[in-house]
Amino acid sequence: MITVLGVVLRAVYLSQPMRNDEAATYLFYVRKPPLYGLVSYTLPNNHVLHTLLASVSTFIFGNHPWAIRLPAFIAGVAMIPLAYVVAERMFEVRTGLLAAALVASSSVLIELSTNARGYTMVAAAFLALLAIAQQLPDSGRWKRFALVAALGFFTIPTMLFPFGVVVGWLGLRLRHDRIALRLLGRTVVRTAVITVLLYLPALLWTGPRAFFANRFVASEPFGAFVRAIGPLLGHMWSGWNRNLTIGGAVLFAVFFAVGLMRRPSSSLVAAAVAWCGVLVLAERWVPFSRVWSFLIPVYWIVVAAGIAVVVRRGSAVIAVGLCVAVGVSVLVSGSVVRSRDTGYFPDAERVAVALRGLGPLAAYNPAVVPLRYYALLHGKTLPINAGDVRYLVVDEAAGQSLGLLENVLGLHAEHAVTFRHFPGATVYRLTGTNP
Repeated sequence: MITVLGVVLRAVYLSQPMRNDEAATYLFYVRKPPLYGLVSYTLPNNHVLHTLLASVSTFIFGNHPWAIRLPAFIAGVAMIPLAYVVAERMFEVRTGLLAAALVASSSVLIELSTNARGYTMVAAAFLALLAIAQQLPDSGRWKRFALVAALGFFTIPTMLFPFGVVVGWLGLRLRHDRIALRLLGRTVVRTAVITVLLYLPALLWTGPRAFFANRFVASEPFGAFVRAIGPLLGHMWSGWNRNLTIGGAVLFAVFFAVGLMRRPSSSLVAAAVAWCGVLVLAERWVPFSRVWSFLIPVYWIVVAAGIAVVVRRGSAVIAVGLCVAVGVSVLVSGSVVRSRDTGYFPDAERVAVALRGLGPLAAYNPAVVPLRYYALLHGKTLPINAGDVRYLVVDEAAGQSLGLLENVLGLHAEHAVTFRHFPGATVYRLTGTNP
């Protein structure tokens, strides 16, 4: 029942307007032959395994937002029973049910499950590794562990964060078993070999620089790095508790503290803090908050472990009720469609349809790529920022103004006339000559 509720909560947003990053994924990689997505790593926007699966999905169902998002959606749904399995193996059934309910109704996880990116696939791989790890050192499962980890890496290289967490946690658990530690070491090597083999076409075609020296993972000066950590942690915390009142967030924080007192969770959280902290400090790189989304299920598992200390009976009813209550809050608040993460221009389809065939237009991020996607979806080409510009799209919801875009894009808008108003944007017709 909890999984079905999670499916419904995600299905509501499966056809929401396409965001910038996922529209770019489709335009630059998915719509091209699958081999291109396999060998071209020109941008880290190419989450390779996700790209390949989205290529299969759109080949079968066509170019529709829901079809492009299907792999992320399925992985997002899979996280619900996976969270149950991990929590049940760490603690007991009631913690598993509560954890599944919280994962099913998490606003951020619902958003990522309906965003055609690889983040839910990495989070699902992380949960699968945690589930397998609790059955080790059974030698028959080491190869399965390596395969799941390699598929996570093949989705996004930032799998290094969750992989290191699980390996560190396993190392703590198996520290007195020398044979198991040797098997763990071999498994890490096996994972690395499989990952390199999977990325070999892209490494040979695009080159290693795209992986290790792209501008999105550049090290920050130490002072800038330190200043950025606080806002990042604040953004993560507010996102994880989105749709909760201050009282609700504080209550869950208390349950988290109680859950930390239960031994399996304390060692897992310690491994996460230690590994992620060391890696970030070594790189002096402040990842986007969505990179840390694999930790959200861990947060809710620990919260569930704290609730389970208090709730001894009726956990199934409470779990379903909790899922419904938080899920309804997500739906009513509109937090998923109001999120600006990964670039959002919700008027893109309406603007693209209104302007098709009317001449070149000018726009600025995050409007450019979604406009191109929706023009393609409706079978039209839409010249943007090229030629003698006749129309200007101002995304007022993103804080843009006519004067700002005039300066940024180098346009002359003295004779701009309002063409159409949209809920979050205005299109102007430019009557003068623009380069």
